[in-house]
Amino acid sequence: LLALGAEVLAYSYRQHAAPELDARVQRVSDLSAALASDVDGVVVANRTDQHMDVALQAAAHGKHLFLEKPLAVSLDHSAELLRLVQARALVVEAGFMLRFHPNLQWLHACLQRGELGEIMHARASVGQWLPDWRPGTDHRLGYGAFRATGGGVIFDLIHELDLVNWLLGPVADVTAMTRTVPALEIETEAVAQIGLRMVSGPLAQVHLDYVRPGYGRDMELVGRHGVLRWDYVQGTVWLERAGAAPVVAHQVPEGFERNTMSRQHMAHFLARIAQPTLPAASPLPDAIDVLLLALASHIASDERRHVDPRSLSPISVPQPTPQP
Repeated sequence: LLALGAEVLAYSYRQHAAPELDARVQRVSDLSAALASDVDGVVVANRTDQHMDVALQAAAHGKHLFLEKPLAVSLDHSAELLRLVQARALVVEAGFMLRFHPNLQWLHACLQRGELGEIMHARASVGQWLPDWRPGTDHRLGYGAFRATGGGVIFDLIHELDLVNWLLGPVADVTAMTRTVPALEIETEAVAQIGLRMVSGPLAQVHLDYVRPGYGRDMELVGRHGVLRWDYVQGTVWLERAGAAPVVAHQVPEGFERNTMSRQHMAHFLARIAQPTLPAASPLPDAIDVLLLALASHIASDERRHVDPRSLSPISVPQPTPQP
């Protein structure tokens, strides 16, 4: 935000152990007073189970919202938040910054043009050994270790669910299997295999884990006329067609880094505050939809059954008709 020229106020729940801030950031000790001030927008980046409380307060004060992912740990008050946002015409962006990855934006446009023909199935995967995520911290004490605070791979690694929903959704049916890993000494699921059936017909598999020895993130889309394979680490999309060797269809530009996506998403949020007619990159209804997928995945795993995520929705929406 500072790099983008914004004036920033910061509130921390952990006042006794709050980190040092850039001298340009004004620390505030009273959240209610800060929300009642003339700030334009609020970035909700506290613990997942505390997102909704701050979002509702901010929306009630007419503040535009950038909401870290996932939206919440339950559907409680999500319909109320949506009503407030719509009634006050507030700008909202959910923090699914991978929608700004240049490979994925190219891939999204490719699918919109129908270049692969009918999509048959897809696979998305991400994993990394949890203790390596944040050096110098104890993963057993972080939010990822506890279901109530938004931990476990289904909530924590929700980007892949969002990407499949963004590229191929909406989703009509969810199945899932999960497992814990005692070696990690956490209560939450460390591996999840999630099956999705799209309303439009394709099947998708989403793999999430805390156990992969090295970081990996990739996706494959199989269409009637070809296959697209994305590798995050390489920053490459490969295209394979019948009878031909795979070719690089898209490469990230020179200088691209992970923070590029976050900065571009935040710049888009600020641009929408200045010009609210600009389209949302990651709107609130999408954030609710992907939360429905995460909750449906938990239910499907816990109860060993298929779950229609729209049946869980707190908002009246047309029920999708699955394809045969």
